Amino acid sequence: MIVTKTPLRISFFGGGSDIPTFYENNEGMVISTSINSYIYLAINRCVASHIRVIYSQLEQVENVDDVKHDRVREALKYFEFPNHIEIASFSDVPVKGTGLGSSSTFTVGLINALYRLTHGKNIETTELAELASYIEINKCNEPIGKQDQYAAAYGGFNVMYFNGNNVRVKSLDVDPGTIYELNNNLLCFNTGINRQASSVLTKQVENLQTTATIEHTKAIVELTKNAIKLLQKRKVDDFGNLLDQSWQIKKKLTDNITNDIIDEMYDRAIRSGALGGKILGAGGGGYLLVYVPEKNKKRVIESMKNYERFNFKFSKNGSTLESI
Repeated sequence: MIVTKTPLRISFFGGGSDIPTFYENNEGMVISTSINSYIYLAINRCVASHIRVIYSQLEQVENVDDVKHDRVREALKYFEFPNHIEIASFSDVPVKGTGLGSSSTFTVGLINALYRLTHGKNIETTELAELASYIEINKCNEPIGKQDQYAAAYGGFNVMYFNGNNVRVKSLDVDPGTIYELNNNLLCFNTGINRQASSVLTKQVENLQTTATIEHTKAIVELTKNAIKLLQKRKVDDFGNLLDQSWQIKKKLTDNITNDIIDEMYDRAIRSGALGGKILGAGGGGYLLVYVPEKNKKRVIESMKNYERFNFKFSKNGSTLESI
């Protein structure tokens, strides 16, 4: 049996610039970190000639083409696993519509395990991220970018560069105390709205055909560059302020990134002392992240007491694997 442990992620700046439609002709850049919440997969070859998949549903079929879970189906077909396999997934948090990159995290963990089963060795990190991207974007026809797959595969606090056909991941060279302060000053709340990222990103990809959306995305990339400089100068509060600037631009990318509930939550946090924030992931629901200086945290927490809080810490490791 193979067991994988793959981290979810939080993305700060640059979302949308990791979509191939944009970065094939423009410079893309994302700042993100893996966190200490994970998706676990247990995968086992079995004697029975079935495929059993356990997630929020239970599937048991005889033919790979009958598997309804698209990531599982396409990954099994890629690795030529027609049957004789059982897959079970577990998660530290709800896996649908949170904005934490759960779909790609699942795919990375799945491919990590299937590669080991079929090749008898571990897959190289970049290949893992690229293969997960290929399965999701090309085989499952998802209108998504590549940042989530790379975040799950690599782990850590990184800057990701997207240009042409190239993706480069660089660990952010920042004082550990600055990273600790940033983590300590971030609060995260559940909007109570579950949405599929593809429903938001489909519209965003369509809008990338327009000059206005391209220019907005370029502006977000410029803010990403500024955010790196601010962290390197230990200006954590300014980083928090910059989140607000990025959020105001992101809302212009499509008309379904925010709504009245999200706007009310965000405005409440700002009025109580948050400097900035954003909806995690594509938008439309999921988790709201806000940056709050230490002196204002009690006031913000009190003002947001009616919303479920999600606690997390930054983590360093990407997808890991054990053979049992």
